[in-house]
This record gives sequence, C-alpha cells and structure tokens, in this order.
Amino acid sequence: MKRFKQPKKVSNKKNKDLNSNNQNEYAAQSSSQLSEVSIFSTIDKNFGFLNSFLGKDIGLIEGKYDIFNGKIQIGVVYIASIADNQLVSRQVIEPLLRGRFDLNTDFNGILTQIQSKFIYTPDIEKTSEMKQIIDNLFIGSTVLFIDGIDSALIIGSRKIEQRPIEKPDNEAIIFGSKESFVEDLETNISMVIKRLPTPDLCFETFTIGTLSRTEVKLLWMKDITNTKIVEEARRRLKSIEIDMISDLGALAELIEDKPLSIFPKWRQTQRPDMVAKCLSDGYFVILCNNTPFVLIGPGLFWDNFKTMDDYAEGSIVSSYLRNTRYIAFLLSIIVSPLYLSFVAYNHAIVPPPLAINIAAGREGVPLPSVVELLILSFAITIIREASIRMSGAVGFFIGVLAALVIGDAAVTAGYVSASVIIVVAISAISAYAIATTVMVIPSRLINLFLILLAGVLGMFGLISGIIIILWHAVSLESFGVPYLYPFVPFDLEGMKDTFIRAPIKLLKKRLNMLAPYNPNKINNEKHDGE
Repeated sequence: MKRFKQPKKVSNKKNKDLNSNNQNEYAAQSSSQLSEVSIFSTIDKNFGFLNSFLGKDIGLIEGKYDIFNGKIQIGVVYIASIADNQLVSRQVIEPLLRGRFDLNTDFNGILTQIQSKFIYTPDIEKTSEMKQIIDNLFIGSTVLFIDGIDSALIIGSRKIEQRPIEKPDNEAIIFGSKESFVEDLETNISMVIKRLPTPDLCFETFTIGTLSRTEVKLLWMKDITNTKIVEEARRRLKSIEIDMISDLGALAELIEDKPLSIFPKWRQTQRPDMVAKCLSDGYFVILCNNTPFVLIGPGLFWDNFKTMDDYAEGSIVSSYLRNTRYIAFLLSIIVSPLYLSFVAYNHAIVPPPLAINIAAGREGVPLPSVVELLILSFAITIIREASIRMSGAVGFFIGVLAALVIGDAAVTAGYVSASVIIVVAISAISAYAIATTVMVIPSRLINLFLILLAGVLGMFGLISGIIIILWHAVSLESFGVPYLYPFVPFDLEGMKDTFIRAPIKLLKKRLNMLAPYNPNKINNEKHDGE
C-alpha cells in the first residue's frame, strides 16, 4: 500500500516552546500572545493546545480519523453547543471517509484537494494561525487538521437556533408587514435584502468587544446616502474600544452625539419595512448580533412621530394621525406644569367656574399641588415599570390594582385631589401615543423638569423651561445633521413629510442633507406630460 511521505516538520521558536508535553506551558499562554502562535504539524499537539487554552469543560468535541484507505490521518474539532453536529458528520467526516484520493497529488496539496472535492459546504477557508482557529470555534465553525501539515481548514458549521419571526412587540400597525427582526443577524439581513434586492445595498462588518466579539453590520445605499455621514459612522464604530457590548443601546451610546442629552439621536425599530424605507431615503442602519432591534441614523426629532401606517393610508388621514401624535407629545409635557402654574400662581387666567371646581376638589388636601404632581408622576413611572417587568396577567393585575388604589382610594382618603389625578393621567396616556418608545421616557423627564420650574416660577418658569428645551434641541446634531432638520434649517421639500404627509406624488425629493447625490424619489415629469 502506497503511503505518502510526510515532509520534515518545521516550527518556529514560539511553537517549539509550546510543543512541550507539559500542559502547563500551553495554559500559560495568554490571549494577547495568541496571535504569535502558529498551528502545529501534529494533530495531538493541536488538540493539546486547544484543550489547555480553552479548557475541557467548554465542550470541545475532538476526533481522529484515518481517511483514503489509511494513508492520511485527520483531526476534527468543534464546540458541541454551537456547532451543528449533523452537518459535521454528513458534510465533512462522511465524505472524507468514503472518498478516494488522487495518488499523484503532492502531500502539501492534500488540503487543497479536500477543500475542492470532498467538503460539501461553501463556507471554508485555510489558515495557519491558531488565533483564527480559536476565534472561529467560538462562532460555531469546525476545524480540520491533517497530521504532518501545519495548516488547517476552517469549515462553517454554526448551529442555527432562533425563535420564529413574529409581530413587533411595541410597533404595532394596522396595515403593512407583520414581521419583526429576531436575534439572528443573518436572518435580519435576509429580511432587509428581501425588501431591497439591489446591488446598491452596501454592507460593512465590524467586530466589537474584546470579550463579546459582537458582530455588527453597517448598511447604506450606494449613490443615495451621504458618504460623509457613512464615513463618520464607520469612524465611530472603528474607534470603539470596549470588552463587551451587551445590547444595541450600549452601542448607540458609544457612538452618538452628546450622549448625556435625553433626546434620542437614533431611531430604534424592530420593523424590516421601516428599515428598508429609511435606507431608500438616505439613512444608514446598524444591525447587531443577538438583538432583535436595529438602529437607524441619523436620528431626527420628527422621525419619532412617523409610522409605516402613515404611508399605507391616505394623505389626509395620515396627516391627521401624525398631528395627533404631535399634540399628544405636547400634552404629555405641558398639561401638568400648565395646571400647576394656573393653580399656584396665575389664578386670574383660569375661568371662575373652573377655578371654583378646582378649589372645591383641593379642599382638605394636605400636600401642595407641586408635590402632588411630582409624587403622582413618579408613581406612574413605578406602575409602568412594574407592569412591564411582570409578565401577562400579573402585569395587568398590577396596573388595575394601582389604578384603583391611586385613582379612587387616594382621592377618597383626601390625600390628593381629583383634578391632579385627571391631569397626570392625561399626561401619562399622551406619552404613549408617540410613535417610538424611545421618546416616551424623555417626554416624562421633560414633564418633571417643567413641573419643577412651574412650581417655583409659575407661568414664567414654564415658558422659560420650554425655551431652554428648544434651545437645547436646536443645538443638537446627529452625525452632522441638525436634530430639528428639515424644520431648522428649513427645507421645503422635507416639510412635506414632517408635520403632514403630503400625497405620494408630491413627495418627489429625499432630504438634501441625507441624500445629496440622488435626491429624486420618483419622476413625475412623465406622468405630468401624459
């Protein structure tokens, strides 16, 4: 039986140190030194290094096999919990055990022949670096060593486990798609490509976190999205130096403008159709592995009041509903401090019949109005948190119980007035009419800030607070785009889809700051001339 003569094994000084039979020498190698380690030419030494470096309890599966009638020995290793065991067996090991090798092939060409003729998966690459081996083991790949060769094959074999695609939890709409993103990055990418099947859709991949090794993808539309904005997003993603990214919110805080501002400089969504629309309008998108949410940037203030239903219904209906959301936002921040300024300072502004009813309701209440408002506003936040954290019927029960105790018993006992209960309820309910959940808590914080100013200075404090908030909002930017654009600075084309939603035929242009290279959405000239 002809057997290949293996070449003489050559190793560098670093590998000579690591080739020692003493397992403690393997364990002494740190992650920072791993980039200097090359693959060994024997299977046993490779297995020994991996076991010592990763530990046996991680779930390494190792196997050695004689293939091609016993002429060659291979070693296969993967992590059981994240690799697909059946894929490895059927598409890697079985073809090699049954295969016939070309006897005229040089020994060093074995890897090339295995890669081209016997491995039935397209995701395969050759490497001679131990660091690349370990990095790929942690993402579910399988590594194939050959005895006598100091290179290995990395074979994609990740086990895909994900929950089914369901409806979005907090972005429900009447019309449009019912799909939402999931925790698997590749699935999320597929849902975007399905809606934008064009080569103009560009991708760039980043790995963030020295420990978490979180895969992040930056998406934008070529010849539409402003390249300066994309370059700034790319620069900020590359500049992140952190050990772990826990979720998308942490990533957003690391790259957003003025992270101490309460205003969200991102649009966070679960909806693939919203992502596709924003990409076509010139925004960029950031997708992150292990999270069902997506970041859309630059984040503009007015985007928090737009939904996909706005483009599924008629212009008049959509404009009415959008302005309802704007009014709800104003009510959520102004109703409570406005009531307080009337009651505590500016009595003459209140109509006499209303003033008499308010005074009668406050009879016997021991607390000042400003204290009532602050306590009840904070209590609403507590109720919301308790309802969210508890699942299903328990959360509903907490909400009902809190409403009965605070709404009825507190008024009956004379601790708070009925007028304050009504005002706080209007303010809290209005906050949840905003299209995006990331704007709910900022509206509550603005409300508390204005209550404090109105409690101290009355109407003057309320007006001063509104001016301060507007000044702060005007000073904000998101990736170089003014936060209140297209209102400040003013852009007539952009205003057609800000406070109102003009008919689709009139929405001809994209926002100039976002899409300066291809501003035309639709070409109406042909239709106008027919």
